[in-house]
Amino acid sequence: MLCLFTKGGAQSAMATERGHVLDLRNETGINVAGLLQAQTGSTRSYGLSLDRFVLDADLAAEAVRGTVKLVRLQTGVMARVDAEGIVALECARCLNSYDQAFAMEFAEEYRQVVDVKTGVGLLPKPEEEVDEETSTIDENHELDLAEVLRQEILVALPMRPYCGAECPGPDVIESGDAGREDDRFATLARLLAEDGPAH
Repeated sequence: MLCLFTKGGAQSAMATERGHVLDLRNETGINVAGLLQAQTGSTRSYGLSLDRFVLDADLAAEAVRGTVKLVRLQTGVMARVDAEGIVALECARCLNSYDQAFAMEFAEEYRQVVDVKTGVGLLPKPEEEVDEETSTIDENHELDLAEVLRQEILVALPMRPYCGAECPGPDVIESGDAGREDDRFATLARLLAEDGPAH
């Protein structure tokens, strides 16, 4: 059995070992203390299954399924993630909600901040460049995939959502002899009519 944790450190689930594959069920945090004590190049593999994963205040990914592979590095752990799922988006043309499928993969390095055996803090070597956005394994030897996963899913979504070939297009209204008129311009048409013809 392998303990899984949320970023706050509270134990929230257990991953059941199936051979060398473990399950991440509705969790993105992993305690990697055991892997950090293994030789460089050692790996752990996981099946990823998130029923609902919040991306933003009003946006969430559903049915996220994929795989996670962790590789022991000299300075931490490399996480390789391959996943797919769906996100409910609003079509830019018809403004109706639809399910947008996505698929993405990424590799992210998580650096150790404390030695797993002694608990002593680890500072980067002078020749190593580490910025504030570098992902880390915290003092409890836990890494969390959540933030990088969230960013990668957002990047994988279309900038201009479109529900597909069956999109009905913008709503229209009947306007007498003018026939079909886009209701988004109805207010402008009324203002022009009130002002009368230009002189």
